[in-house]
Amino acid sequence: MKKSTIVLSASMVLAAGCIDGPTVTNENQPTVDALKGALTSAGVQTLSLGVLVSDRTLVSAFNYLIQPEIFARDAYRIDSNEPRYVTETLGGTPDPGSFSGGQGGFGAGYTMVRAAISLQDALPGADKASITDAQRLTTAGLIRTMKALEYYRLLETRDTIGVAILTSDPAFVPPLSCKKNVLDQIAAVLDSANTDLVAAGAGTLPFSPPTGFTAYGRDYSTASNLILLNRGLKGKVDVYRGLQHQSPTAGAFTAAIAELTQALGGKAAGAVSPSTFSNGAYVTFVAGGTENTPNPLADSKIGVNPKAQAALQAGDTRATKIIPRGMLAGSGLSTTFTYVGSTVTPGNQVRPNAILRDEEIVLLRAQAYFEAGQFANGAADLNSVRTSYGLAAIAVPGDITTARNALLYEKRYSLFFEGPQRLVDLRAYGLLKAGITTPELPNDPFNTALPIPKGEADARGNVLTISCQ
Repeated sequence: MKKSTIVLSASMVLAAGCIDGPTVTNENQPTVDALKGALTSAGVQTLSLGVLVSDRTLVSAFNYLIQPEIFARDAYRIDSNEPRYVTETLGGTPDPGSFSGGQGGFGAGYTMVRAAISLQDALPGADKASITDAQRLTTAGLIRTMKALEYYRLLETRDTIGVAILTSDPAFVPPLSCKKNVLDQIAAVLDSANTDLVAAGAGTLPFSPPTGFTAYGRDYSTASNLILLNRGLKGKVDVYRGLQHQSPTAGAFTAAIAELTQALGGKAAGAVSPSTFSNGAYVTFVAGGTENTPNPLADSKIGVNPKAQAALQAGDTRATKIIPRGMLAGSGLSTTFTYVGSTVTPGNQVRPNAILRDEEIVLLRAQAYFEAGQFANGAADLNSVRTSYGLAAIAVPGDITTARNALLYEKRYSLFFEGPQRLVDLRAYGLLKAGITTPELPNDPFNTALPIPKGEADARGNVLTISCQ
């Protein structure tokens, strides 16, 4: 067991979110304790939807969808009334006590994980007259899959700083775990969820999930389709377990290929139809009413980094994701481009955000094929995406550097403004600074991750011990 101790000052990396404290009860996210007696199908629905709402709260936070895109040099957010969107991203380091290191998505993530653990613990005692064993197992598989997703989302933004793994004891303050251990834990939770889903057979959820799980080409109220989502997420995690710099997981790319192939219904390299690329699970947003949670990208202060627009290859129809806008300038930055989903319209405010869709799975499998040295298969998957956007197919790469460069281009524009994927890839390949020759601002620190919120460090006396095997 190796341990590294990081002592954090107020000006360095700090955090809050998994520490329980006195808060006002959120009636939209009830706890198991709020529902008396054995769980019925109605109780399972209430608690499960509370878990999913907490995930939406994380995704809607500035420091999940927007800030990583700024770090990755795809986005700007310029606001004369709030310079920290620049001073804590491209012009300086994030402040652990400010909004970059504040609760935001971090707190929502741990609210979701705690709710998931509570429901998971209560499910074995569910009322058998109200919920069948198959329904219970399907629900357990969904909740474990979402819990694993939430840990992955937290790790996307914190990277090697690490995150905490909660236990069933809400009073226990867990230490931060290192990236490798967190990825291993996520993988184990996904496998446990898959075991539940396989055991569920033809099972279905005992409630109707949000439309993001039913309206986009696949109905995830069934155990069989939840297995596809679960295996897609496991394959994604295994790609990055294989790319661990100091301790890559042996066999991770081979495992990822098998898992991602299962998620794609067993289709061979290059055989997935572009007509299914948008199929997947999505987070849906609500504008107006009592649950006002609009998509945070529908924001007139957001612009596209001109370098991202300039790097598009001629003829790439994904260029439609970037549209002209009036000059957006301030804090030493300027742009005349924006993301098509950033114009403030009712449609953009409720534009869904993909959790995982088939196009990303195909590109992840291409990535795993390349890293496993299977260049022809990787090129076949990559070209199935590339040619669907009007570009000529690439030749089978002759080396890993060529393969990675081609892969990074396709992932950048296929997943443009969909999440932290670009930042995660730049970090994985050591390209965030090495691949950028011109800094955005003179004091550009090339930030790679968000800080752990200050309250988390305060709870540990500002000494965070990250344990890693």
